Amino acid sequence: MTLLSMDETTDGRPAPVGGAGDSASKPLFDWAPVVAALTYAFQPIVQLRSGRCHGYEALLRGFDRTPFADATALLDAADAAGVVVLGAVESALHAKAVTSYRALAGWTEAKLFLNLDARLVGKPDSPWLPRDGGGRRQGGIVLEISERRSTPPGVAVEGAIEQYRLGGLGIAIDDFGVGYAGLRLLYEARPDYVKLDEYFIRNIDSDARKRALVAAVIGHAHALGIQIVAEGVETASEFYVCRDLGCDFAQGFLISRPRLDIGALPTSYAIIEDLNAKDRRQPSEAHRRLSEVIERLPPLRVTARKTDLLDYFKGDGSASIAPIVDEHDRPLGLIRERDLKRFVYSRFGGELLRNRGLGDRLDDLVIKMPVCDISTPLDRVIEAFSADSADDGIVIVEGGAYAGVLSSSALLRLVHERNLAMATDQNPLTRLPGNAAIVRHIEEALTDGARSHALAYLDFDNFKPFNDNFGFRQGDRAILMFSERLKAWAATAPGECFVGHIGGDDFFLGVSGGDEAEVLARLVELVAQFRSDAESLYDAATREAGSFMAKDRYGAMRSYPLLSVSGVVVAIAPGPHSLTPDAINATIADNKTHAKSAADKLCVIRLSGMR
Repeated sequence: MTLLSMDETTDGRPAPVGGAGDSASKPLFDWAPVVAALTYAFQPIVQLRSGRCHGYEALLRGFDRTPFADATALLDAADAAGVVVLGAVESALHAKAVTSYRALAGWTEAKLFLNLDARLVGKPDSPWLPRDGGGRRQGGIVLEISERRSTPPGVAVEGAIEQYRLGGLGIAIDDFGVGYAGLRLLYEARPDYVKLDEYFIRNIDSDARKRALVAAVIGHAHALGIQIVAEGVETASEFYVCRDLGCDFAQGFLISRPRLDIGALPTSYAIIEDLNAKDRRQPSEAHRRLSEVIERLPPLRVTARKTDLLDYFKGDGSASIAPIVDEHDRPLGLIRERDLKRFVYSRFGGELLRNRGLGDRLDDLVIKMPVCDISTPLDRVIEAFSADSADDGIVIVEGGAYAGVLSSSALLRLVHERNLAMATDQNPLTRLPGNAAIVRHIEEALTDGARSHALAYLDFDNFKPFNDNFGFRQGDRAILMFSERLKAWAATAPGECFVGHIGGDDFFLGVSGGDEAEVLARLVELVAQFRSDAESLYDAATREAGSFMAKDRYGAMRSYPLLSVSGVVVAIAPGPHSLTPDAINATIADNKTHAKSAADKLCVIRLSGMR
């Protein structure tokens, strides 16, 4: 083991050999006892829809038995001694983790995620690099490269990462979104996984900006064939949002804390199965149609022989692509028949493919392609299809395992069906979803007992006399003005938001998972903002008077206040209940008068428990 002087630098780390405090008379720091004192805890990374364990992250424990406070201090000290020391320490720690991993019952069914110090990327002293172009393939190992450290200056990251891939290693970007490289590392590393930092997951159920950012990252990652791990999932609400946004895997205290008793680690996690079972929402229409239109092409294992690949493409009506999966049916990409033509039609190409001495696995022929879960919203499937690598389709997974391939023609059919359905239901003036979509939203909210919901009915006060007096064009202006204000409100809503237009001056607003007090406070602001906005619809004299004269329903002239909006908010607490859409509609109808007479123009009705 590499030795280091025990003298400390000014920041408390051991000084490197040859440093300011080095001398032949001073004792040397032996790293072997440090490595021996440390142990590994394993934290599961779990598939969000099945609860099946996809892999374990190995996390160092036992620093109280060493001179170092944590892994960062340990690796910083090793790096201060030089890259050779850092590489030796990291290699010894990884070897220890692999030994523990292979002691797990059924270890071949899960991957091992190992943190690799970014300062070693591209360095010859890095662990896991094939030596002399050879070395055994390391299936099941994924290297996590953290964004919290920068890669060495001058290192060509793409070429360096390719060296790890030659050894059969997977690549993950850890702590994505809070580190040095960001999108550049995502581009250059071409990872298999992106692990979203827990900062973006914490309270994501009530933070619209986090949801928007995470949704964008998921869309871009899936378009590049990258799978997403949500780190730091601690609540059921965070779980549901991450799952519904399209994250593939989750890791966090909700599922399991890091465990030292590795002999008792399960292969499937009941907490995930229970959460999915409690979600009474039915699969969406998009989910159902996606299941119907995907091509369920039989996959080939990556360990299959190349002669099996040639047989796959033989015969009438055979596919032009072959989906390739690993030993656990997880998709790796595809092989295109047209790419084999250079072998098949060349003089010795067929013999080369059949020559086992040149390698008989399919890895070197696999092309990565976008991957989407079968429950991914159609908009994000379309976004994935926009990637250059999606010309041959998108791999669809279900429960983390290969399910089929979505072709471009099938996607176009789905898009046409969706656009037709939207055009049929959409309000022609505001382009907001209409009654059918509103009813679906209410039904889905009532079956989602894991989160709180606020269902609001909003309509204008005294709109008929306004419309009669100032004309329908001004009436349309008022409706459009409020619809745009609603859309802006929804974009930053404290929860998952839906906006619909019932018709005329009647609107619907649904917020799921947000803090009730914040939702109500924001609604009060919305009502006040529209009251202010609506003043622009009048001339100066009417604004000054604060009212206008118009005929009532009986033909008599009377004074009406300036246009405003009022609303009934039905607040539903998490938990079981027997509420129905009809009950919600009746509650709203019974309380519209109360809302119009309220000082803040809102009437809040709280419903919870069995009704």
